Amino acid sequence: MIIEFSVKNYRSIKDLQTLSLIAAPIKSKNQELDIHNLIPVSEKLSLLKTVAIYGANGSGKSNLIKALITMFVFIDSSFQDDEVGKRIIEPFAFDKNSFQEPTFFQLTFIVDGVKYRYGFEVKQNMVVSEWLFGTPGKKEVYFFTREDSRIQINEDKFEEGKGLIDKTSSNNLFLNVCKAFNGKVSKQILDFFRFRIGISAGVNDTAFRESTMALIKDDSIKQRIIALLNEADFGIQDINNKQITTEDLPDGASVELRMKLADKKWEFLLSKRPVFDENGDVVGVRELLMDSQESDGTLKFFNYSGAIIDALNDGGALFIDEFDARVHPLLTKKIVELFNSPVMNTNGAQLVFVTHDTNLLDNSLLRRDQIYFTEKNKLSQTVVYSLADFKGVRNDASYEKDYIRGKYGAIPFLGNFEKLFQ
Repeated sequence: MIIEFSVKNYRSIKDLQTLSLIAAPIKSKNQELDIHNLIPVSEKLSLLKTVAIYGANGSGKSNLIKALITMFVFIDSSFQDDEVGKRIIEPFAFDKNSFQEPTFFQLTFIVDGVKYRYGFEVKQNMVVSEWLFGTPGKKEVYFFTREDSRIQINEDKFEEGKGLIDKTSSNNLFLNVCKAFNGKVSKQILDFFRFRIGISAGVNDTAFRESTMALIKDDSIKQRIIALLNEADFGIQDINNKQITTEDLPDGASVELRMKLADKKWEFLLSKRPVFDENGDVVGVRELLMDSQESDGTLKFFNYSGAIIDALNDGGALFIDEFDARVHPLLTKKIVELFNSPVMNTNGAQLVFVTHDTNLLDNSLLRRDQIYFTEKNKLSQTVVYSLADFKGVRNDASYEKDYIRGKYGAIPFLGNFEKLFQ
């Protein structure tokens, strides 16, 4: 489970900003939200199942998601690619000193009942600092800390790091090195990052598409995905991945696609839909190319479906940018309800999403601490804050109306468009 993510000096984010999934000590109008929307961890700690992030275009809300992606890409790639930092690390651009300062990433999370806090600072390709803390007992203790080439190890808690300091280069992470030498804790943490956290940036959903495509190979999971699509009113009977030639293309395939395919055999994803007669009775089935003949909304929800089922099954975390793009508001609301549900979400799955859909700003759906905003200050710096940070907001307030009116900030200040055409 995710507790907090913090980032500093990345794209539009200059000063340290934190997205926290720790439940605040507040009470909702609908008291069921204070039970159903939370994951109890201990007497003193509960985590949020869902978090929505709002803000004007260009306010930096997507940069929070991109920062997490960048953190994971650096972790995955720096071990093999000495130049990856130069390509993906983007310091804040509007301060003359930012390019001389490192970029900071930190994630606090729980794996197998142990709370960890892992992070690093990187400048170009050089790891400036790195740290891993854990709470195997009541108090947080350090597992290892690093400042440039100086690495200090707590051998009682992180024995796997012994003898590996000299094997760690300036552009690689010590945690990676420990995993490479079969470190138990380091493998557990890095596997959690890779397999239990899913991230979709933008409207293409390629990462979730790959996950869903892998899952439909299991027929029982495929049937659940099809059932989810039908509960969402898409009317798809079956989905198959097939290698086909031009002769196998379904009716309605474009001329451009037929010319591109020529005499070659390509793999396509096909959906099956019922064919009706004049009386409304099903008389057959027609196959459609998912990527060119189904709607963008259908394709996007299909891409989401496997990741949603996987997260709910295994208690994973999903981070989704452009959550409402090409998807009906009632459907996005239903997805949020799935994650908040005490019946459907029994394994501590979490959903963090960026959206402009103000229909979700509903005190019967989300608690105040589940609503975050991003706003640019006068220095073009992104500031991240929660609705729970505001004092005097009633638990029966109309969050949507108050947000549109500008009460919480994080909206665009529009000029006089008409004068541009006079």
